[in-house]
Amino acid sequence: MAVVIRLNVRGRKHLAFHKVVVADSRAPRDGRHIEILGHYDPLAKPPVPMVVIDKERAMYWLSKGAQPSEQVNSLLKKAGIVRPQAATKPKKKKTATAEQKKARTAANKSAAAAKKKGAAEKAAKAPAKKAAAKVSAAKKAAKKAAKK
Repeated sequence: MAVVIRLNVRGRKHLAFHKVVVADSRAPRDGRHIEILGHYDPLAKPPVPMVVIDKERAMYWLSKGAQPSEQVNSLLKKAGIVRPQAATKPKKKKTATAEQKKARTAANKSAAAAKKKGAAEKAAKAPAKKAAAKVSAAKKAAKKAAKK
């Protein structure tokens, strides 16, 4: 059973608030849950906290392997709950080397040049096609006149 920590939507339209719950990943968003960890009210006024989460229980579920949703992950950070170190290692972004960048720009330039060349050839062929169409129309008209 995959366990997730996610938001359960409550309230009404334009006045929603959320419960932070631990649930089976297969359960519906607002359906059955295992435990309520706290709540999040995005419309709360300053004296009332926006995020209230039981830190001890959240750490327990995180240690058991529960995966928080993206929104819950940011709420946990706001509440001061740090995930276990193994799960929070940032992945390094692969950056392109200088040679790869040069190759990419050269490919883009050659593609643009080929596109321009193709457009020029197409424009040159267009008047010839129109002239050929006029000639074939004239031939058809002459054949019709000859038959009559």
